Amino acid sequence: MDKSRESGGKRAVQGLLLYFAVGAGWVLGINHLLAGLATNSVEGARYHILADSLYLLVTGGMAWWLLQRSDHARARAFRRTALILRHAPAGIVRADSNGQILWANERMCELTGMSLEELRQHQFRNVVQPADNSWAERQRARLLAGEIDHYRGERQCRRPDTGVIVPVMCTVTLVPRAAREPAHLICVVQDISDSHAARAALERSEAGLHLALEGSGSGMWDWDLRTHQGTVSPSLERLLRYQGADFLHDFCLRTRLHPEERKRVLAAVRLAVATGDPFHQSLRLRCFDGQERWFMARGQRHLDAAGQPERFSGILTDLTHSYMAEERQRLAATVVDNTLEGVVVTDAQSRILSVNAAFTRVLGYTEDELLGKTPRQFKSGRHDQDFYRTMWATMHRTGHWQGEIWNRRKNGEIFPEHMSLSAVRDDAGAITHYVCIFSDISEAKAQQERLEYLAHRDALTGLSNRVWFGQQLEGAVAQAQTRGEHLAVLLINLDRFKDVNDSYGHAVGDEVLQHLARQVRSALRPGDLLGRLAGDELAVVARNLRHADGAAAVARQLLAAVAEPWHSPQGLEVVVGASVGICLYPEHADSAELLLQGAHAAVYGAKARGRGALCFFAEEMTIAARERLELESRLRQALAQEQLELHYQPQADIVTGRILGAEALLRWNDPQEGAISPARFIPVAESSGLIAPLGEWVLRQVCQQGRRWLDAGLPAVTLAVNVSPRQFQLTDLVASTRAVLAETGFPASHLELEITESALAERFEEVLKVLEGLQGLGLHLAVDDFGTGYSSLAHLKRFPIDVLKIDQSFIRDIPHHSDDMAISAAIIAMGHSMTLKVLAEGVETEDQLAFLVERGCDSYQGYLLSRPLPADEFALLLQQQAQTVAPNAEMAAVG
Repeated sequence: MDKSRESGGKRAVQGLLLYFAVGAGWVLGINHLLAGLATNSVEGARYHILADSLYLLVTGGMAWWLLQRSDHARARAFRRTALILRHAPAGIVRADSNGQILWANERMCELTGMSLEELRQHQFRNVVQPADNSWAERQRARLLAGEIDHYRGERQCRRPDTGVIVPVMCTVTLVPRAAREPAHLICVVQDISDSHAARAALERSEAGLHLALEGSGSGMWDWDLRTHQGTVSPSLERLLRYQGADFLHDFCLRTRLHPEERKRVLAAVRLAVATGDPFHQSLRLRCFDGQERWFMARGQRHLDAAGQPERFSGILTDLTHSYMAEERQRLAATVVDNTLEGVVVTDAQSRILSVNAAFTRVLGYTEDELLGKTPRQFKSGRHDQDFYRTMWATMHRTGHWQGEIWNRRKNGEIFPEHMSLSAVRDDAGAITHYVCIFSDISEAKAQQERLEYLAHRDALTGLSNRVWFGQQLEGAVAQAQTRGEHLAVLLINLDRFKDVNDSYGHAVGDEVLQHLARQVRSALRPGDLLGRLAGDELAVVARNLRHADGAAAVARQLLAAVAEPWHSPQGLEVVVGASVGICLYPEHADSAELLLQGAHAAVYGAKARGRGALCFFAEEMTIAARERLELESRLRQALAQEQLELHYQPQADIVTGRILGAEALLRWNDPQEGAISPARFIPVAESSGLIAPLGEWVLRQVCQQGRRWLDAGLPAVTLAVNVSPRQFQLTDLVASTRAVLAETGFPASHLELEITESALAERFEEVLKVLEGLQGLGLHLAVDDFGTGYSSLAHLKRFPIDVLKIDQSFIRDIPHHSDDMAISAAIIAMGHSMTLKVLAEGVETEDQLAFLVERGCDSYQGYLLSRPLPADEFALLLQQQAQTVAPNAEMAAVG
């Protein structure tokens, strides 16, 4: 607008100068002409008036013509401007400097849905609302201050009639003040709904492409060939198992490529970039997890506007699974080539064209016997016409059929086979051949039946195994719940069955187990269930019981059946006892798991009553079992954290009273419960197997303590350590003892191991071998609690025993109980007759001591002498004795 005004001013000045120039020329020319024509001054004046009139007439006419022409031009320009403003695709608003709308074109009225008069009632910012009012106000202020000549931004135009919000692009320009026109704003408003829709569509398209790329399992790369920078999709990072922060920094194609393919792939990349040929390569890459995988890479070079290579982009697809599938197919083809499956090829009319060797081997025909014939002669007769119609319908619909089918060999034998039948088509889609591949699955079916049997049955006895029995029990419980029945789970635990295996061998043990399974099965009622849960455990579900007595009756029948002896062909007779635990539904438990758990707890109760007993479950058994488990856990912790300690009970010569040794007794002072009796935790240690490390710990502590006392100059005494029968089974007692003695340097001659009489009664030959090995180390052996067991005197004299210890139960009632006195006297006499030392335990009164002295007992221990003492107090007792003995020895020497 300013330029047009400036050009108009120039044209006005040029016209004025032209007018003066023409006028001056006219005056000079006319004066010169009239000077030659006029003869006198009057005539010259008349000529001058005429010339001036003519000049005014001509110039006035020209001025009128120019004014008319200018008016027509302005009218045409106004009409053009009006047409432009009316038909402009953008809304145009003229507003004062405060934004009050003064005028708007028709397009603006259409955008807002308001008339011109309605628009004049509004501020422009209220009609076309900016996203940020403060920003728009700052821009308007800068425009009015002359800092900028326009500003632009996206706004929203809400139509009051429909409520539709139209996104617009608004450009605001300032028209400065001119003459009588004040400064005002010109606002151009463009509807950008289509741009927004296109942008949204583009975003949706990009999102769709992203989802498609992610869902395809492929990854994308885009590499700038000039800047050597690029981008990769997150899916490509996942394909290569990358978990870092900067993939392009950490990834190097050359080092990641497999050495065998590096040269080929890099050459293909250079060729694609140089020529524009598509890049299509299968390759192996070492992923960031260290594993090599197969990938397919497809890429394309892209040129810039000048036709120069600009970018190289493409996608990467994981082919690992495809290659694995191809490898499996190759292996399958190798199998077929090696005649592991029968193959027959026919023409479109099912006439046999060829068969392989496996086919002839399986069916018994030669190839010459089959050529030109159809496979119908192999039909077994086990399938009806509907089977074949369905097979061929599937074949014609899909081009393939596979399944199990029975066919007939040449010798007439019917056998199952797994068959795969496929159609081969030519380029026109017409069937030319059929290919049939089959395998004889007779053995597989038999194996499947065997596996199914083994999955549910115990291989030795044929009884239900633990898993199948548990499922059967669950079904029985569910049925009992539905019918309101009562049932019982009876757990049969065979007593000392390990002794049968150890004594006669596992072959005999297996035959005895099979005999017991037959016996128990024969004792069952109809509907009862039987299973083998472990090596020496059988379980029975007795159904349809009326009361607990019925379960007890079944248990007694089972015990009687188990008690039947097994006889070998050589005349060997083996009798195995059993204990039965009984858990009732619904009285004791209401689920299969709890019934088995209750029966297990009850069978331990039965064993506690003695072999051949039965026991019903009680809640106290579960509580006791939980307490045993808790105590075992705490005992393990106590052993690991050294919460255990040893006390030493002195053992003295019965005549002189001189301390000869001490028995090491284990004590446990629990942080939670305080002192726990060995009568509680030793059985738990034995049943859990913890007695093995616990016994070795005790032995090592005793030997270390004995070594310290010897090093301190205390008198040498014999230290006795108790050995549990379970240690014979769980540890190499000779080797561990030898190792501890070597480690601590404690003399074996000062160590005594105490073995209970019950340990001697079991596994005579094994125990004898262990005791002879211990004697070979040079230590002493004692029989603890003698008189309470059932050891054979014939066996006893063969053991390398040094000491018999009379159990305190025989000492306690002396001198008030004549039987105890007689037993004690007999033990002393027997021990001396076998040249053994005899020690009495639990001596608490002078009368008891006097009796033992009278009977010639060698030594004793008990509260009469001393209670068990901590190590430092026992050492003090030894020191005091040494100080007492020394003066007596000096006096004897003087006397």
